[in-house]
Amino acid sequence: MSFVLSNYLDSGFAHVFFTSVVLTDPQIRENILRGITAKDYETIAFTLTCSEETLKKRHDRRGDKGETNYYWLRLPPCPGDIVIDTDGKHIRDVVRKMKREIDVRTAYRD
Repeated sequence: MSFVLSNYLDSGFAHVFFTSVVLTDPQIRENILRGITAKDYETIAFTLTCSEETLKKRHDRRGDKGETNYYWLRLPPCPGDIVIDTDGKHIRDVVRKMKREIDVRTAYRD
């Protein structure tokens, strides 16, 4: 994961989004970030959350046959994460919120 992220970060993209439930584990996240060889990048971490009811509805709507797993949903966010509750929100609304948070944090960087 660190190798792939380094490649994207070195490729000149303005933003690189890396999404994974394993990043909710602080030790795994730190190990991945420590392995990145790219330089001069900033990380902004988001934790997206919702109610168990919403997760179950999304799971069922996708047609998943297995039982809904609430394990990741119940973990606390990593310290410093920006938490966004996605209940009752469209994907576009969540993306706008993320963009606003990114813009606020990077406004004076250039």
